[in-house]
Amino acid sequence: MNPKPKQRPKILIVDDSRTIVVLINSILQEDYDTVTAGDGLQAIEVNNREKPDLILMDVEMPNMNGFEACKIIKEQTAKKNLFTPILFITSKGDLQSMKIGLKAGAEDYLTKPFEPEELLARVQAVLRTKKLYNQLMEAYAIIDRERDTIAQIQKSLICQELPKIDGFNFFADYQPSAKASGDYYDFIRIDDDHLGVLVADVSGHGSPAAVIMAMMRVLIRSFLAKVQSPKEVLETINNILCENQESGHFITAFYGVIHLPSHKMKYASAGHNPPLLIEYETDSVQRLKTKKGFPLMIHCHNEIEELEILLPPNSKLICYTDGLTEARGKGTDMYGLNRLGQKSLELGRSQNADELGQALKQDTKNFLDGGDFTDDFTLMIVETAPA
Repeated sequence: MNPKPKQRPKILIVDDSRTIVVLINSILQEDYDTVTAGDGLQAIEVNNREKPDLILMDVEMPNMNGFEACKIIKEQTAKKNLFTPILFITSKGDLQSMKIGLKAGAEDYLTKPFEPEELLARVQAVLRTKKLYNQLMEAYAIIDRERDTIAQIQKSLICQELPKIDGFNFFADYQPSAKASGDYYDFIRIDDDHLGVLVADVSGHGSPAAVIMAMMRVLIRSFLAKVQSPKEVLETINNILCENQESGHFITAFYGVIHLPSHKMKYASAGHNPPLLIEYETDSVQRLKTKKGFPLMIHCHNEIEELEILLPPNSKLICYTDGLTEARGKGTDMYGLNRLGQKSLELGRSQNADELGQALKQDTKNFLDGGDFTDDFTLMIVETAPA
């Protein structure tokens, strides 16, 4: 079986001088296939049709000069995520013309008259750059596929179904800033009388944060799902991760355990943003702060404080990550904790947990005014029914 012949690079020669075209073609024909165009407009057309590996372009041509054609070709190929290098070959050898050519997007600039050996050397150098670019794009594609896989795995680890408990309503949503996220939320049914509510945020975002998030999920679901003390859960996770991870990341986390019959909640925080308890009967917004508790994975000895509070009837517990409160609009202001509390009080008075969650998301989008979230964000709501 004969091996498949190696495909030769294709070069587009653009010059209104037939003599120059023939000359360049004679230099290249031993190692390269060539196509030609007589001006800038033709160059754009031939490039779109033939998709050459390299363009050799004159500057002074009828209908459209080389600088203009170069700029258009670069814009067109960039939109398609392609890289077509351009080498100007021109008699305009002054510094200003060279600057204009390179600013238009060309990779190299060669003045006429030129030596055949120099032209071949320049062509080989630019084609090496294209080869490296293609290899880089292939590597990016592999990484992107792996990130897709990690994102799919992570999505399967996130709590798939909200609890259904008489006297309570729930909402949860998160939005990763990249394909994978370092945010994590969960509702853990410890037993018939206790429900765990967890929200956590791994520093950074993307694949490394997602992997650490997955480790935390495994620890909680596999080993700590029946533990009723938030303090014990967070301290145990911290000890295990400190002993087994040296990634430089850290995790902020809030964990509350609700005694469902009494509506009392024990809670602890490892450096996480304080959740808000909104009481609609008294129009109050309370921040659930603790005095002790570093983020996880910073110190192996991390003493975490545990407190208890009543979730009264007609109240909503708002848990979140800082990607929500630190979202910035077109100005310099952040969405902020005060705004989150005020909007939760105003909007939640007549809305259930799900309706309030959707309204808060829309309010944040309105605040961004067309901007994008720069960090992962999570929003959780626990609602107690009116008396």
